[in-house]
Amino acid sequence: MGRVKGFSQRPPVALLLASALLMLGVLPRVIDALESAEAVPRAPAPGVLLVARPGGVGHTFDKTVVLLLEADGTRTWGLVLNRPRPPGGGPLPAGVDRWGGPVHADYRVTLVLEDGARGTGVLQGLSWYEGTREDGAPGGSALTFTGVASWAPGQLEEELTRGAWWGVEGTARAVFTAPDALWAELAARHL
Repeated sequence: MGRVKGFSQRPPVALLLASALLMLGVLPRVIDALESAEAVPRAPAPGVLLVARPGGVGHTFDKTVVLLLEADGTRTWGLVLNRPRPPGGGPLPAGVDRWGGPVHADYRVTLVLEDGARGTGVLQGLSWYEGTREDGAPGGSALTFTGVASWAPGQLEEELTRGAWWGVEGTARAVFTAPDALWAELAARHL
């Protein structure tokens, strides 16, 4: 059999090069996505970080990261970690470091780097307790929040099912990441 004029049995080098470059760019993202999917908690639990998906949640939670403190089927709540000010930019009360969420604005919760010595352990090296930071707490080792984020029974599970949040395992380091960098750092793993 003869060759058809203008048709080569070998693919053009440019096509092979383009395919290789595409695979080099896509393959790591596919592998990362598969690894992330394996590490994503399937159900809300204390210590899980909820990362708001773009367009997945309402305006109140746009580009937020929430640390779940309790999730037992009847009571699910946590703290927005990356809002240094309440919506609208108003000042925080004295002794408060960050806005924790849209409900119970007078409720104070403190996260502290320690292993349950003072409060309830939520992550390795991180505990929480009701109230404001103690006067003797060293700077950088505790954060006090005003307000919380909470869900009705089954509400968060429904939001997770429809893809409104990415769930990732939390770390004490992530909790103390600069608020303006936290969402971008965690969302980049999924985008």
